[in-house]
Amino acid sequence: MNPIDHHIKFALNIKDPNVIFFDYGNEVKQNKRIKVYHATVKAVFKRCPQCGFDQLNHNGHYVTRVTYLTANASEPVELELHKERLICKSCGTSVMATTDLVDKYCHISRATRQKIFMHLQDDRTQKSIARDNNVSPSTVCRYLDNYDELFRRNYNYLPEHLAMDEVRGVGGVLHFICINGAGDHEIQQILPDRLKKSILAYFNQFHIKVRQRVKTVTLDLNSYYQDIVSTVFPNAKIIVDRFHIVAMMTRAFNQSRVQLMKRYPKQTKEYRLLKFAWKLYLKHEYDLDAKRLFYDRHLRQQLTQQERVQLGLELDETLANTYTIMQGIMTCLKSHNQADLVNYLTHNDPLSSPMAATLTTFKQNSAIILNASKFKYSNGPIEGINRMIKQIQRTAFGFRNYHHLVSRIKLQQMRTKPSKKTALEVK
Repeated sequence: MNPIDHHIKFALNIKDPNVIFFDYGNEVKQNKRIKVYHATVKAVFKRCPQCGFDQLNHNGHYVTRVTYLTANASEPVELELHKERLICKSCGTSVMATTDLVDKYCHISRATRQKIFMHLQDDRTQKSIARDNNVSPSTVCRYLDNYDELFRRNYNYLPEHLAMDEVRGVGGVLHFICINGAGDHEIQQILPDRLKKSILAYFNQFHIKVRQRVKTVTLDLNSYYQDIVSTVFPNAKIIVDRFHIVAMMTRAFNQSRVQLMKRYPKQTKEYRLLKFAWKLYLKHEYDLDAKRLFYDRHLRQQLTQQERVQLGLELDETLANTYTIMQGIMTCLKSHNQADLVNYLTHNDPLSSPMAATLTTFKQNSAIILNASKFKYSNGPIEGINRMIKQIQRTAFGFRNYHHLVSRIKLQQMRTKPSKKTALEVK
C-alpha cells in the first residue's frame, strides 16, 4: 500500500480506487499560496468503446487541474490529475480515464459543487460563497441557474389549502406568491408579476379535476384575488386572513381616538388620557391587568391597566361603542364564534365614521369574514415566508435576475422544509 496515497485519500475523503496520489506540495498562484496534490487516474477500459477491439496501448497522460474542497479558504486546494490515455490498435480511437471526482470537461470537483449547493441554502451573499469555495461569483450564478431545474412543477396536483399574497422583489415589482396553506407550507409558485392574466394562465395549466379539489384559499380583503379564486377554484371557500381583519379595526379605532383627542387642548387631562398609553386600547381586553397598580406620570396617579382604558372610554360614548365592537370581533375571531360575530357585524349602536366604514366593508364580504372565524387557516405562514424573502434580498443587496431570486428562496426553504407532494394527484 502506498502510504502517501492512503493518507491523502483519508484527508481529502476520496474513495475512488482508480485515483492514485504520488506527490504533494505548495505553489503560488495569483499571489496566493495553494496546496497541490498530484495523482494518476488509471484507465479501466478492457475493450475499445468504438469497435470493441481488446488491444489498447498506453498513449501518455492528459494533465488537468481541479478545484477541490478546503477547510481554509485562504489556502485553496487543487488536484493535479494525470489522466491516462489509451489508443486502439484497430481503429485508432483514443480514450481517456475518467473519475467520479469531477465531471467531464469540468475543472471544479463534484464535492465543491455540492458544497456550493449547501451554501446557497444559507443566508449569505453569492460573493462570499464564491470566496469560500475558491470559484468566481459568475460560477455560483451559473450553478444557481442549473438548480432551477429542481423546482419544475407537477401540474397534476395542488394543495388542498392554498394561501395567496404578493411580495416585492426584483426592481421593486410585486410578485404573486402562493403556498401550501397547511402542513409544511411549501412554496407552490412565485410569478414574475401579479397581473390577473398571469395568475389565471398559471392556474389554468392544472386540470379542472385538480382545481376542483382545492378546499380553501386564504388571502386578504383584496377583491382582485377573490375574483381569481372564484374563477379557477369553483369548490374552494375563500378565507380572509384574521390579521388583516384585526388590522383594519385597530386602524379605524386609532383614527377615531385621534379625532376625539384633537378636540381637546393639549394641556387638558382628556387629551392626555387619549394621547398616551394608546397601546393599551389595542390589547385584548382580557389581557389588561385588573389587579396590579402602576403609576401613570401623565395622569399623576396610580391605577390598573383596565382603569386606565376605562377612563379614556368614558370621555365619549361613540368611542366606547367603537372599542366594544373592536374587542368583540377580535374575541369572536380568536374563539371561532360565528354566532356572536354575526351579532357584532349587525350592531346598531352609534359608531365612529372610520369604524362604521370598516364594518360596512365587513358586511359586504360577510361570507368570507365568517369563514375566517370558522376555519383555522391564516396567512401567517406566507407572511413569514415574505419576511424570509426580504431578508434574502437585504443580504444580497437586491437581485437583478428574477430566476436567481426564486432559486435562492426555494433553496433556503429546502434547508428546513423538504419538498413533499400533496394528496391531490389525478388518478
